[in-house]
Amino acid sequence: MVKRILQIVLGLAIGISLFGVYSDETHEKKLIIWYLLTPKVLQVIAWIVLFYFASHLVSGKPKDYSKFFYNMLVKIFGDPKNIDKKH
Repeated sequence: MVKRILQIVLGLAIGISLFGVYSDETHEKKLIIWYLLTPKVLQVIAWIVLFYFASHLVSGKPKDYSKFFYNMLVKIFGDPKNIDKKH
């Protein structure tokens, strides 16, 4: 329940910063998000996102290849389930 409340509060904060406008006598009107996200912060976020996507592209999705290798060995040596037990 606490996690959901934090998600709602964070969502509202992001929504307000995206649509809220700030201005004073010395500066022109800007969205609040542009006061929070300086170019340096955006560069760090871009590096993190690119590193995340690159690591997922390189590592790929884990997959179980045991059935593939078992079937390959069955083709080469025959199925061990069908071996005669009369030895």
